[in-house]
Amino acid sequence: MRGCHGLPDAEPVACSFDARRGGPPVISVDEALSIIRNHRPTIPTERVELIHALGRVLAKDVVSPFDLPLFDNSAMDGFAVGSPEGPWEIVDEVAAGATAPIGIQPCEAVRIFTGAPVPSRTYGIIAQEDASEQEGLVVGEVRKGGHVRFQAEEAPAGHHVAQKGATLTPPHLAALASCGLATVDVHGLPNVAILSTGNEVVPPGQSLLFGQIFNSNATALSSVLALRGICARVRHTRDSQEELRARIHELIQNSDLLITTGGISVGAHDLVRSAMEEAGFHVRFHGVAVKPGKPIAFGVREDGKAWFGLPGNPLSTWVGYLVFVSTWLGDDLPCESRRVARKMDRKPGREEFLPAKLLSSGEVTIRNVIGSHANFGLLECDGLVRINPENSIMAQGDHIKFLPFPWSRNP
Repeated sequence: MRGCHGLPDAEPVACSFDARRGGPPVISVDEALSIIRNHRPTIPTERVELIHALGRVLAKDVVSPFDLPLFDNSAMDGFAVGSPEGPWEIVDEVAAGATAPIGIQPCEAVRIFTGAPVPSRTYGIIAQEDASEQEGLVVGEVRKGGHVRFQAEEAPAGHHVAQKGATLTPPHLAALASCGLATVDVHGLPNVAILSTGNEVVPPGQSLLFGQIFNSNATALSSVLALRGICARVRHTRDSQEELRARIHELIQNSDLLITTGGISVGAHDLVRSAMEEAGFHVRFHGVAVKPGKPIAFGVREDGKAWFGLPGNPLSTWVGYLVFVSTWLGDDLPCESRRVARKMDRKPGREEFLPAKLLSSGEVTIRNVIGSHANFGLLECDGLVRINPENSIMAQGDHIKFLPFPWSRNP
């Protein structure tokens, strides 16, 4: 099947025209996601230093190259003794970092410090506070293997430390460092640019004139991309065809993905789609049966560059990124089955994504936001619920799809 502008579609897409609004053809969420997945980029893996790997996606499994701990070592400051009963004569001392192995006899003790290698033939270790020392002898109670961290007790050589596809967290990086790894292989990152639009939009920190609003979308997108290790370039343009063309030309030169916000509906000042088409983008869809964010658009160029046109209302921008852009990035939101904590009524017709809070009981409460223009809709929430288009009532106890936010997921 041939799609818009003669480009082949990976699979047929059934579109219906939104005659009521005179807008573009509207497809389902699943159809849109299928198109996006078929246009995911292939970016080579790269090797990066651990200190730069936070939030990156692991390209292959990592296994421990050796036992952890690597050798028996002391869990306490105290005395390593050679038999179950004393007194024991103190014959030596071993500190953390000692590299020359030593051994002890049954009636001998070695003063030892936390992390130090345990002498061979050690029966157990008496903690400093449990030992009595006098005239070169030490006495105290000891149990076999007491206060010894045994070789490989945490992980033997070959143990899987992290799985391919894991998003690297601080605990991941610390574990890799403990295996002696200074670098790690991760999936490459696309170059991303963000272009917000609108005469009414001004940067935070400036004074507002009547009729103006602060630009929250650029901060929302750049910060959520930063969670994935992507440092996006951010620009803004007024509703001017000439200025819009110039900004698009500037940003797309060194970008794999351009995300625009605003100017994507059917109003007289919605200029983005035509400007993107002039820049060589073939629109794969423009309009999805979703609430919020119906006017969302997606396009690609023959050189593989991609574009998402997100609606300008803040909640629409969030849903557009979390559901659609993240899919292109290969970071689809995981889906969990949860139960509804409180009944909610809604108008059926479109699939809907709403912020929700995950309760300690495992149930979710769906936030009743005032509309897609809500700025605070995601505060104190843990994810989105995905509501089927035909549902008009979510009764207490009903099962519902819950999609945790990237910043709310457990490592």
